[in-house]
Amino acid sequence: MNAWVRLRFAVLILADRLLGTHLVDRELARLQQHIEIFEKQASTIRKQMGELNRLLHLIQVQMCVLYLHQRYLLRPESWLCFAPAESTAEEKELELLIGRLVKHDLAKIRTESLGDQRYVYYLRPDWDALVNLLNTGEPQYLDPVVTSWLDEMRSSE
Repeated sequence: MNAWVRLRFAVLILADRLLGTHLVDRELARLQQHIEIFEKQASTIRKQMGELNRLLHLIQVQMCVLYLHQRYLLRPESWLCFAPAESTAEEKELELLIGRLVKHDLAKIRTESLGDQRYVYYLRPDWDALVNLLNTGEPQYLDPVVTSWLDEMRSSE
C-alpha cells in the first residue's frame, strides 16, 4: 500500500470516529468489488492462456510433422536417423523433435553409441497419437497431402 492510500484510510478512519460514519466500510466494499472484477478478468486471461498454450503445442507438433515429411521426401532411407555430431543444424532439429514429440509421448527415441562420444538417435513417431492429436485440433492446418502421408505412415506400421 502506498503512502497516499494509507493517508486516505487514516482520514476515513478519523472521520468515522469523529462523525460516526461508515466511510471505511464503504471504501472496503468498493475495493472488494474491484478485486472481484480483477479476479474474474484474471480467470478469463488464464483460460485464454491455456487455450493459446494448447494451440501453440498443436502448431509445434504440426511443424514437427511437416519437418518429418520434408525429411522423408529428401532422405527416405535415413529420415528417422539423426547423427547430431555431423551437423549442428541436425542437433537443433533433434532437440526440437525431442521437446515437442518425445516429451509429450508422441514419439520414442533410441540412442546408439558409436564411441568417441558420438551417438546416433533413432526416432520412432507414434503415428496414431499424432493423427489423433492433429485431428482434434481446430482449425485444421495440415495440408491434405501431409494428411494422406500420415495415414500412409500409420498403415505401414
